[in-house]
Amino acid sequence: MVLPKDISMVLERLESRGHSAYVVGGCVRDSLLGRQPADYDVATDAKPDEIISAFEGYHIYTSGIKHGTVSVVINGAPVEITTFRVDGDYSDRRRPDSVRFTDRIEEDLSRRDFTVNAMAYRPDGGIIDPFGGREDLKRGIIRAVGDPATRFGEDALRILRALRFASRYGWSLDKDTSDAVHELKGLLSDISAERIRDELCGIITGECMRILTEYSDVICGIIPELAPCVGFEQHTKYHDKTVYGHTAAAVCAAENNVIMRLTMLLHDIGKPDTFFMKDGVGHFYGHADVSVEKAREILNRLRFPNKVKDKVLFLIRHHGTVMQDSPKYFRRAAAKYGEEGFFELIKVHIYDNMGKAKEYVWEAEQFRTMEKHAREFFAAEPALSLKSLAVSGGDMITLGYKGSEIGRALDFLLRSAADGNCENSKPALLKYLKENFGKDREN
Repeated sequence: MVLPKDISMVLERLESRGHSAYVVGGCVRDSLLGRQPADYDVATDAKPDEIISAFEGYHIYTSGIKHGTVSVVINGAPVEITTFRVDGDYSDRRRPDSVRFTDRIEEDLSRRDFTVNAMAYRPDGGIIDPFGGREDLKRGIIRAVGDPATRFGEDALRILRALRFASRYGWSLDKDTSDAVHELKGLLSDISAERIRDELCGIITGECMRILTEYSDVICGIIPELAPCVGFEQHTKYHDKTVYGHTAAAVCAAENNVIMRLTMLLHDIGKPDTFFMKDGVGHFYGHADVSVEKAREILNRLRFPNKVKDKVLFLIRHHGTVMQDSPKYFRRAAAKYGEEGFFELIKVHIYDNMGKAKEYVWEAEQFRTMEKHAREFFAAEPALSLKSLAVSGGDMITLGYKGSEIGRALDFLLRSAADGNCENSKPALLKYLKENFGKDREN
């Protein structure tokens, strides 16, 4: 491993005072995988007061000192330095109630979650790997350190962490770890919504097809609303998969960002509630509206930020919108959804079609062609928006409009100009408003 200069300095400073010091955990794993670590954690046999003494003159945070962790700020970045420790009981299934310090790195590594995270490195001693993490890296295996039930009982979030690591790297869980994940998934009820949310996002933004399908019981454990979708046949020529199978395929077809993958995970969640058969064919009329309400409850429960929630609900609400490959439709759609929202909806249509029966996957290409045409069109003729409309709310107030009527009048003019019914100039818009807005309200 080639360590950053500041991390090497930390190890050297501790070792110069007679202590053992290693980088540990994820930075070792990622380095062995040829990836640049996001950060470096240091473990040492130095006790917290000895760490503080070794870095006298540096800015130090001691909020984690109860568990042996001292954060030293070096060149503006904090480095966590933790004393070798053995954990006590985990009564809250999150953090140990107490810790016991030890002089042995092997004991410290034995408390960690998975073998690939239970390795340590020091420049003059190489890699310490008492649990076979290096071999598991080569095999692409997530395996708990020691007894999986014990590891998951200490911190139930490790159940989702195992799935996140497997999804992130495209790996598998070894049998004992996998069996424990299925058996102990109920422990996740003790975990906070925020921690579950973050792990879920990590799972769905990886190579997640195997995880979504093989561990559907775990996914449905944290999103119970998905459970009716599992095994639910759609009875339509467009779908050769169950609702859940289509969902998993659409998630994996989507670009790798949280908003798009959350959208595809939840876009059809209302289908079982709206299903009916007619002439031997399955129908799901109104399922988008039901999906929106279910998704809203899920996103609120998992405490997603409003920015994410609003975008996902917008995309789900309109995911079944009929689209047309024509300039007139492009103008109207951009006026209604905004240019960004319009292109995002095209992408949702692409991903949705990618999850259909193979005989109909080709329909995704129609939407890719539409996207190409729309981008070419807007490059030559910028999309019309309220901001570019030749009249403003102030003009509406001058005309005597009040409250919500101001917004309705502006939306009416925006749609009218986008459809080509009137020119986007102030005189033309005001004239058109005077002659037609009353009729629009009556209709």
